[in-house]
Amino acid sequence: MKPDLKFLSDQDIDQIHQAALDILARIGMRLPAPEALDILQKAGAEIKDGDKALIPPGVVAQALSRVPKRNEVVLYGRLQEHDLDFSSHRPALSCMTMATHVIDPFNGERRSATTEDLARLTRIADRLDNIRVNGGLITPQEVPGDFNDWYTWATCLKNTDKHITGGMYGTRCVQDAMSMASLTVDGRDAFLKRPHISGWVLTMPPLAIDRESLEALLEMARWNIPSIISSGPIIGTTSPITIPGTCAQAQAEILACITLTQLVNPGAPVVYTSFARGMDMKTGNVHMASPEFAILKGCMSQLGRWLDMPVRMPGLLRDSKTLDAQAGFETGLVGAITAMNADIIDAMQLDSDLLVDFADPVFCNECMGGLERLTREVTVDQASLALEVIAEVGSEGTFLTHDHTYAHFQDELWIPKLMEHRSYESWEQDGALDIRSKSLNLTRQMIKDHDESNFPLPVQEAIDDVVTRAVNRQA
Repeated sequence: MKPDLKFLSDQDIDQIHQAALDILARIGMRLPAPEALDILQKAGAEIKDGDKALIPPGVVAQALSRVPKRNEVVLYGRLQEHDLDFSSHRPALSCMTMATHVIDPFNGERRSATTEDLARLTRIADRLDNIRVNGGLITPQEVPGDFNDWYTWATCLKNTDKHITGGMYGTRCVQDAMSMASLTVDGRDAFLKRPHISGWVLTMPPLAIDRESLEALLEMARWNIPSIISSGPIIGTTSPITIPGTCAQAQAEILACITLTQLVNPGAPVVYTSFARGMDMKTGNVHMASPEFAILKGCMSQLGRWLDMPVRMPGLLRDSKTLDAQAGFETGLVGAITAMNADIIDAMQLDSDLLVDFADPVFCNECMGGLERLTREVTVDQASLALEVIAEVGSEGTFLTHDHTYAHFQDELWIPKLMEHRSYESWEQDGALDIRSKSLNLTRQMIKDHDESNFPLPVQEAIDDVVTRAVNRQA
């Protein structure tokens, strides 16, 4: 049996979903793009107040019948060995996006993130086994702000063979990201056959979305580029203070976006996610690792699984400002709950998504190994019951030298590479390093060993040229 952790009963889920349908039909959602409103109106939605769509339950239900299910979605890697499917539940890490600062790996300084930082972090994530989806962990701050997404796409595409998720600022950004990605494979047709990028689509709670995100959603749906659709309400601020009310509102926003994708292109792939979160009412700071955040990840994951969709949730985004004991607690608290329910876990940021410590990808990769072991199915059969082995060992022997132990110990026991399980004396003899120091040492070695692009210079230059043309168009 696979371990199961639920916050909602089936009846609870149905109530929340019905409430979401009622929200869309009676209150509606602001969708400030004429094309989106026209599509919904033709499908039977009522348009009020210029840009508010009231979407009937039947329209949503038809869209949900068309959206690809878990076993039908693949997030393709540039190389096939990095493909990620959802036919079974094996949680994996993904790079979160858009942090603005880093902790320098060599001098420990907290400073603004640069393109060089992004390239290095992308290459590090490319080499860590438990990170299955790459992306722009940080947003370079030295480039023109209006084109952050373009520079981020170019840098990520030049430095990884894994699937990439990134921000999509409008229709043109989707088109240019496609052009850049096509340069890393055998052209546009090869890319469209196996699109190895996906784009974030973030709603604007309560019950709205910005025009650029909406237009990007429509464009990705046309080309079968997976959309990572997320609602991120803040309980008590941009959604009700109650967790069920927040879940219902978030579900409504996500359903509206799913409905649009399927009206544009039935069968367009979608991944379900939510950044629903809490807030410290004393300081006004948003929580990305509180108990409420963990509960919301569990509840929203259940809603996504109930729809039989791939589920991606933020699980290793810590409020701590450094990789310390608080960060470790937050990693375990939210990570364990998220891993039980979600397929992909966004990770590797601190300070409420603003900061990346270069040691953190290595640390999170290690933690993900333990979380993956935690969620693995416990199989009860003759081999695992080991009755004959117990009889052979008896009351005076040892299992340590038995063939059964040798045959199964690597599957049964998680063997970490960095976490300390040795004696104090052995640890002290090796320098008495804490987990951050170990992670940072490995990070520095990875930078030293592999600090160059995955592609030859002509490909890099062609990708950069797409960005240059985009900037020049604006000028």
